[in-house]
Amino acid sequence: DTLPTDYVWMCRDHCGPYFLDTEKGLSLKKAVEATKKTIAYDIEQGFDLIHIDTSRVEDTYGVAEELFDFCIKLNPNIRFEFGTEENVGVAAGIKKYQDDVKFASQFPNMEFVVAQTGSLTMEDRQVGSFDVPMVRKLVGYAESAGVALKEHNADYLSEEEIRLRRQAGVHAVNIAPQLGVIQTRTLLHLAIMYAEDSREFRQAVLASNKWAKWTKSKSADLRVLVAGHYCFNTDAYHDLVGRINRKHNFEETVKTNIEKCLDLYYTNLY
Repeated sequence: DTLPTDYVWMCRDHCGPYFLDTEKGLSLKKAVEATKKTIAYDIEQGFDLIHIDTSRVEDTYGVAEELFDFCIKLNPNIRFEFGTEENVGVAAGIKKYQDDVKFASQFPNMEFVVAQTGSLTMEDRQVGSFDVPMVRKLVGYAESAGVALKEHNADYLSEEEIRLRRQAGVHAVNIAPQLGVIQTRTLLHLAIMYAEDSREFRQAVLASNKWAKWTKSKSADLRVLVAGHYCFNTDAYHDLVGRINRKHNFEETVKTNIEKCLDLYYTNLY
């Protein structure tokens, strides 16, 4: 199917200076210019929404305004998400969220402002908490400004935990890491089932060091599971998928497994 559709948007997550490893050591001006190149490419490719995240610079709002203006000049209809994921706790984050909402709502096409809700993703599980009354206040701030609240770190929630989000009025959740883990788990399971050697892919993931964000564990299996999605564009990944596809429809199995997860969230959130 061709994307985007009415139901699926193409989105850029965490777009801001210093999010790329290649930007480490750059001056702020050069890092912002690198971000603009990413934005220009995304808009050229027809992206629907861009998440502006300036959490890694001191002048959070000043740089964000520059990036918003740059986006709008390229495409006046581009949709936005704004916010950072600084884990300061829900109570400590209330004033910050009010400030973020006030700032973000002045820009056109602002869809979501990210809020801290207490949730936290670690490895392949949810280790955070959720304060319904407190989050309900945050939702109120967002709605009064005409924007929606998005919760990041909402992966690996149970039915009951997702329903708490509905009670609090949360408008949207980000579960991208969980979907990546589902795809990696499916790949490794099928590799074992069909006796396909996955060592080259596993080594690529371990060498990437991307697992360090998600786990302190020394388990190679866990490191590969939680960081495999960072290496979906490697030759090792495509080679392994190609070998599995000669024996099994990998894409269909991944699609089925991801749809189960999405159904769980959709059914209990809306």
